[in-house]
Amino acid sequence: MRCSRTTGVWIAGLLSALPAGGGTITAVPLPNPQVPGFHFPESEATVLTWVRSMGGGGADAPAAFTSVHTHAWGLWTALTLPTSQVDAREYLRVFETWYTPQEISEQAGSSNANLVPAAFQPAARRRAPMQSFVQFEHGLNPSDRALMALSNGTETVFGYVKFDPTAAEHVMKQQLLSTGVLNQLLMGGAQQIPVFPSTALTLKSAFQIITAKTLVEGRYYRLNVWSGPPATPQAWGPAQWPGVVWIDILGGGSGNGQIDMEASTDGGTRTDQTTYPVSSIINHQITPIEAAQFNAGQPGSNVAAGDYAILVAMHVAGREIARWTWQTFWWTPTPNDPQLPSSAAIAALRPAQLTGAPRNYAMALGYDMSTPGQPDTGGQNAGSAVYAYNPYLEARFGPANLPDSEPGNDPNGRPAANNAGVACNCMSCHIRANYNPNNLATAPAYSGARYTDLNDPQFSGTLQVDLLWSLPEIAN
Repeated sequence: MRCSRTTGVWIAGLLSALPAGGGTITAVPLPNPQVPGFHFPESEATVLTWVRSMGGGGADAPAAFTSVHTHAWGLWTALTLPTSQVDAREYLRVFETWYTPQEISEQAGSSNANLVPAAFQPAARRRAPMQSFVQFEHGLNPSDRALMALSNGTETVFGYVKFDPTAAEHVMKQQLLSTGVLNQLLMGGAQQIPVFPSTALTLKSAFQIITAKTLVEGRYYRLNVWSGPPATPQAWGPAQWPGVVWIDILGGGSGNGQIDMEASTDGGTRTDQTTYPVSSIINHQITPIEAAQFNAGQPGSNVAAGDYAILVAMHVAGREIARWTWQTFWWTPTPNDPQLPSSAAIAALRPAQLTGAPRNYAMALGYDMSTPGQPDTGGQNAGSAVYAYNPYLEARFGPANLPDSEPGNDPNGRPAANNAGVACNCMSCHIRANYNPNNLATAPAYSGARYTDLNDPQFSGTLQVDLLWSLPEIAN
């Protein structure tokens, strides 16, 4: 995973020749990554055939497994490709150019509110400011928040939700970030917002910020790394992970899968083998504008221009099927043999077109809630649950974060409570997303791995939001 010195010199020379980047960022549609077998958008019939075949265990299951995971890796390859756009002498990746809900909401309230994102372009659009995530404390009481803080330790993640240009256009055109519009739909008898087009993609990126005060010897950052779920499902935040690696902002380190299991805080246990160059992880240096925005939103952070933001995790969802496709990615020092909920079999399907830092991420996906799969409506909470979560995002969750969980079976068919972050999947939680302005106690809430019927009576009196919790959480 280490970059060669020759490569590093070449990159440094290239960056020195780049313009500082004083223009505005333009959203880039998902490009074709030239991955064999990958098409986007794929037809709903094709995706559902893969999912049913993969879960059926028949002779076609291995081919379906390959198709599903190739599709997810193709999305990751495409959205992490570099573009020709530059901000502060750094090339932007495709996902970095997409729109945040805040940008769309601000535009909707401007004099150009009648325009859709294909037509509007803010005058000086820069990197999106990072914020803390609402989901981490959603519905928690003070004692639960304190427990989560202990589970997280000192590692706090920040980031943003983003929409690709077609999803952003839909949000803008339908005014889905306006509570007034959502209320009109609800009062008019609608059960669901206008659904997104099949080309729509949305993502949640999670970063850790490397500041000067978090460095050892002025260069090494101590990063807790995932070593798999606990034997007994429970809240399992970064503070409980046994191993760390050291990220060297000066580019040193020969790490190639080694982890520091002693994990001293002063760097005394660090070795060259447990040290990884910052170039091995997707990152960018904080600009003066970003630093000012971040410090305003997170008082006391003391983030400075030149500090690093490293991408530890990303959720990606696509509207190719009614319940969306869900894939999640996280950085790992062992990308060839990642821990659950990923696997070596999944890693082996990374395409040759996926190169550089993006190749050092593990992946898990949830294109269904259980195996064998259940229909969109009329199904049951039966079979073996699908676990697909992100260690840096959901592993910290306990039962208090997932109040609508139901017991069922684990992926091996054994009875399980399925009420912790390490026993959840994206679809099971997001299918319960709703706008609930009347604060109905019966409304669906966050959940661990389980089946939910799209016509569940719990949705009565609420407005379903096409599986996107971000819409009601950000709407104003």
